[in-house]
Amino acid sequence: MTEPKPPSAVIVAGTFRARRGVTLPVLAAMAAMSTASRAEEGCELYTYAVDAFDPMTIRVFEIWADMASFKRHREANHTKIWRGKWNDLGLGEANLTTYEINDRAPI
Repeated sequence: MTEPKPPSAVIVAGTFRARRGVTLPVLAAMAAMSTASRAEEGCELYTYAVDAFDPMTIRVFEIWADMASFKRHREANHTKIWRGKWNDLGLGEANLTTYEINDRAPI
């Protein structure tokens, strides 16, 4: 019996809400968070997108090399600053899930 391979990536996917809309301050804060996160070791992809059918919903998609990288990201200073701004920016209702995957292949 072969042992399972360790996860080859951690994916974070989900949404959060911009209760007052995606304003310029919200966009600026998202850009700062994205830039800092993309510079982190282990970050393979970090992106936000406004939902085309519900402009108050922001979609999140991240790929991290491993759980250790993702955990470091969660504790990073820029992540804490980002979360600290949420109330003032009118952000909330985060619904995010992490997925550890063992296999990747292009379609």
